[in-house]
Amino acid sequence: MPRPNPFKLILLFSFQHMLLCAQPLRMDVQMLNDLSTSQRHSYIHSLQLELLDSVNFISVYNQLSSFAEEKKDWMMLWDLHYYFFLQRVELKTTPQENIDLLTKLEKTASGQGFDVGKIIAQHYLFFEKYYNGQVPLGLLYTNILQETEQMREVGFENFIDYDIDRLLYHNAKLIYELDDLEKALQYFQLAEQYTRPTERNGQAYILVLNHLQSIYQKRGDFQKGIEYAKKILHFVQHPPAVDSAQLKFYHQWEGLSSIDIANMLVGQGKIAESKPYAQNGYELSRANDSNNRFAMRLEYDALQSLVPTKLGLGELKEAEPLLDRLDELHQAIGGEYENYFNNIEYFECRAQFHEMKGEFAEAMRYTKLAKPLQDSLDRRNDARHLEQLTQRLKVEKYTEKIRLVEQERELQKRLRDTAFVILALVLLLAFGWFHRQRYLRHQQKAELEAAKNGLAEMTQSFREKSAMAENLRLEMEKLARSGQHSKYLEELTNSTILTEDDWLHFRQGFEKAHPGFISEQLTQYPDLTPAELRHLILEKLQLSTHEMANMLGVSDSAVRKTRARVRKKMMS
Repeated sequence: MPRPNPFKLILLFSFQHMLLCAQPLRMDVQMLNDLSTSQRHSYIHSLQLELLDSVNFISVYNQLSSFAEEKKDWMMLWDLHYYFFLQRVELKTTPQENIDLLTKLEKTASGQGFDVGKIIAQHYLFFEKYYNGQVPLGLLYTNILQETEQMREVGFENFIDYDIDRLLYHNAKLIYELDDLEKALQYFQLAEQYTRPTERNGQAYILVLNHLQSIYQKRGDFQKGIEYAKKILHFVQHPPAVDSAQLKFYHQWEGLSSIDIANMLVGQGKIAESKPYAQNGYELSRANDSNNRFAMRLEYDALQSLVPTKLGLGELKEAEPLLDRLDELHQAIGGEYENYFNNIEYFECRAQFHEMKGEFAEAMRYTKLAKPLQDSLDRRNDARHLEQLTQRLKVEKYTEKIRLVEQERELQKRLRDTAFVILALVLLLAFGWFHRQRYLRHQQKAELEAAKNGLAEMTQSFREKSAMAENLRLEMEKLARSGQHSKYLEELTNSTILTEDDWLHFRQGFEKAHPGFISEQLTQYPDLTPAELRHLILEKLQLSTHEMANMLGVSDSAVRKTRARVRKKMMS
């Protein structure tokens, strides 16, 4: 497992400081009037405000902010506040001031519908709160997972102006620090898709590729690790910048990448192939200033890559002066904490050298010096690995808890939505049922009125027939007294009587006008005869005895006898 190398991060921080020494930037604010909102957005990002020193930045920031506020260009103003946050180191703002600014950026982005800005503000806000102990690691980890999906939905290409490779690097680095190499690899590969070897993105480009190299190196895939180290090496050997300070930085990274390639080639057993990389790494890392502790540590690290290569090739004469220089550096800085475990390689180099010369006692002495350091390193690595594993388990447990909470919320939301849908359907059905019932009631009422009207007309017709039959009967009696007879009048009288067909038609109309009456009578008095039932129907219509008799073609006394029988049955 590769030993930790603190020099790379120190180099990157010093490089970032060097980039801040930019020339004064002259602003033509009037020119901005002729630009559209999208053109102003592009213009602000082209200024590379994060590279200005604090004095120049504040001057430009104040001019542009006044213009944006006057024009009510909220996107432009949001961008300026974003770059103000990126200048937090130079401006020496406090952690709480940074959190307040990011909270304001998030609120503004939400209010204005800036989806990209909202995600960016939340990204930095969560990290700032995490660094200041205001949010737990698990919450930050959960936010990283959610944020990546949000960026995917919005479109990663929409974040390019805001250094998407840096955003993705932050997320991947935290996962890497949890020693979740598989997931970290996925996130760094995603960052790799959007990082470019340019002057502005050089730092992020190197960081992303170096972590990919480290992951493959830890997994023992030296071939893949070498590919990424060579990409870094090619970039720093052909840098886009010409500034002397930047060139010095790239030369230092050229040395580090060369050493990494040499170490991985040695890991593959390719000693001869590693030699030129180890030699180049050492030449670029040699300390010319004996008072520069950082440069001495770089050289100390480089020698511990070059000497094993020389020894592996049996070049003892070339290795001896290098070992002497290693002795000097060990005496000067070997006791420093940063190089404590690097001394293991120094002791191992010395032990191998003396063993090859046949000086076994001396070789054993150095071996014994290396062993307790190696044991201590192994224990520290085990403890660190256990701590990382514990943290990862806590994070996964927290993430699972958050996932369950989100699932519960989603389930409740779905239940609420389902309940609203069901309620809406019920109300819709009730509304339809109500209108259907009202329609049916109106229809039934209309049908009942029509039936009653029809029954009334039929009843009136029967009354008229009854009156006609009475007149004819009287006429026939008059003729009979005079000894005359009229067959025509007799047939006409018979035609006015309620026939069976008339009765069936009449009964149908009656049942519509008085539904349930007939069935109710038959239920209560099942032994009613058809003649008795007819009597009850005609009585219901309030016909007189004489009218009934005429309609039925019987005498009044027959009607009275039928009425008596019916009442007797009802009384019993």
